[in-house]
Amino acid sequence: MYISHINPFSSLVSDSIFKSSKEINKKLNRNVMKKMIMALAFIALTIGNAAIAGGGGKDIDERIKRAFEKEYVGATDVTWYVYDGYIKVDFSFGGMQLVGFYTTDGRMLGVARNINFSALPLMLQIEQRKNYKGYWITDIHELANGDGTKYYLTLENADKVIKLGSTGGDKWEVVKKQDKQ
Repeated sequence: MYISHINPFSSLVSDSIFKSSKEINKKLNRNVMKKMIMALAFIALTIGNAAIAGGGGKDIDERIKRAFEKEYVGATDVTWYVYDGYIKVDFSFGGMQLVGFYTTDGRMLGVARNINFSALPLMLQIEQRKNYKGYWITDIHELANGDGTKYYLTLENADKVIKLGSTGGDKWEVVKKQDKQ
């Protein structure tokens, strides 16, 4: 026979720890969400402006080109785009299609690539399958920069589009949810 001994103080302590960790998680989630929203806005801006951008590298500062060539020796299919406030470069490197982002003064903002679902961290795959049944995946990409690696996933069903983001942990955060028209 199993007898459980419950200490009333352990319950108080665990409740206190739980409340503190919830407050810390709220603050962290707010900061993570801000970064994810900024990154998604940045990527959306890039995709939206692609039709009007161009240049092919003619107007790119030599410092930026040198920084790129130093980091990605042997890159091919390089195409540059100039936007207000940043520069985008599409290129192939090591068999991957990548997109790099630079400030106008040559500082690398990050590099992105499309990935397969199986390339996501295992816990993100499991959470997506568990919590988003009935949705299909329309976009998955990875964004890497000095802050680490982030993952973005777009899901759709007949009625909704959901954009999720994660800093590579085991949880997805809803970045945007919208009804289809």
